[in-house]
Amino acid sequence: YASQSALQGEQKIPEVRKAVSAEGADSSKSYTIRAKINAGEFPPFADGQAAFIVTDAFGSAAAEHQGGADHNPHDCPFCKRDINSVMARVEFCGNDGKPIAIDARSLFDLKEMQLVQVTGTARMDADDWLVISATRIHVVR
Repeated sequence: YASQSALQGEQKIPEVRKAVSAEGADSSKSYTIRAKINAGEFPPFADGQAAFIVTDAFGSAAAEHQGGADHNPHDCPFCKRDINSVMARVEFCGNDGKPIAIDARSLFDLKEMQLVQVTGTARMDADDWLVISATRIHVVR
């Protein structure tokens, strides 16, 4: 799963949400996102699972500004209006389709607020969350 080199073809989370929500979207298509491990005021990691929450570092398309690398949409008055549009749940699943039962922090040596690139297929769940079924991860250092 882990990649030492940068992943290519990044898209912003709002763009991926739009693509997978479109009628007739290809559920087998892979997407690559660049985001921070960040769930705002909540813990981003699922204890004992290879799953975590990420936030696109650049905010929503409707934001009235351009965020930078240090931009935190959870603290931004523009981005907070539609925070779910810039968030996604990342899951590394086993053959059974369920998240691997190893904590992502130890599996990939991850920490909150780290910048990562993730590649995988995407879908919207019943709670309107973008879920990335990940096949690759690169920690941007």
